[in-house]
Amino acid sequence: METKNILYIGTPFFGYYKQIIAEFEEKGYSVDHYNDRPSESALTKGLIKIKRSLMNSLIQKYFEKIMADTQNKSYDIVFIVNCKVFTPLMIRKLKDSQKNARFVLYMWDSLTLYPNSKDLIPLFDRAFSFDSDDCDNMDGLSFLPLFYCKTYENVGREVVGERQYDIVSVCTAHPNRYTILKELFPRLESKGIRIFSYMFLNKLQYLYNKAFLPAFKDAKSSEFRFIPLSEKENIEILKKSNTVFDIQHNQQSGLTMRTIETLGAKRKMITTNTNVKKYDFYNEKNILVLEEYELNAIEIFLKHEYEPIDEQIYKKYSLHSWIETIISDENGNRYLKLGL
Repeated sequence: METKNILYIGTPFFGYYKQIIAEFEEKGYSVDHYNDRPSESALTKGLIKIKRSLMNSLIQKYFEKIMADTQNKSYDIVFIVNCKVFTPLMIRKLKDSQKNARFVLYMWDSLTLYPNSKDLIPLFDRAFSFDSDDCDNMDGLSFLPLFYCKTYENVGREVVGERQYDIVSVCTAHPNRYTILKELFPRLESKGIRIFSYMFLNKLQYLYNKAFLPAFKDAKSSEFRFIPLSEKENIEILKKSNTVFDIQHNQQSGLTMRTIETLGAKRKMITTNTNVKKYDFYNEKNILVLEEYELNAIEIFLKHEYEPIDEQIYKKYSLHSWIETIISDENGNRYLKLGL
């Protein structure tokens, strides 16, 4: 049998790419992986987000490297997550070099954050997004929520013991998240609620926010962490917690990765995303939708035990199921080389 090959281009964020690669390999694919940005340095990531045009030369060189590396290879699938820096012209060149490949795009972030991606969607054979609003408003974009990995599934299987924290919050410090957490968490802690909070921010982004965003005007560097927690550290903190606190980005309607991981780990959640009520795993005993600073509602919710959900629904959000969708066509058939 001929080996099946995937060219996977996506951010190595929190090590998720390793889990995705491992799942592809379990399904019989050989995977070549590239970052979707030229570098993971704080400067490169910050400039791409703040003013991408300053990085055009570096992005072009990086794209040419990928083209040179892959020009003598033949892929069944070219899978790109977000496509933060590549232009339509670049994608067309990649398609010309991989004429037998199926091109699949997954939007891990909202199109409001990466509006240039709208021009890329028509160039792909299939395109997915975690954001249901984007799918409703954009032709050619199919809804596919994020996933939990086996590591979180393993956490959910462990026997529940004494927990060190009542609430755990690990997040990137977007302005709306910072504003809410800065006010809410001290009030909860004054009631004896045990909280672990870790707000991550790129150093360059912090300086930019301080200079230009009102929410960060009086922010102190000591309130943030400039190195993200590793996957292992995230898992260890989650094991010590009863409930995960999640605040959606104010420009996104899709459920965060944290939400789906909490589902996988069989932990309770407090979230500001009202859209979670539309999902088949929603259970008010497990998920508190916070629309105001409802301290009494939080205190009552924390006393509830987690209530198991239907196993079929639970498995639907696994990385295994997510990958099955990515490698299948509209009819649920696995992708094969075109012309075979």
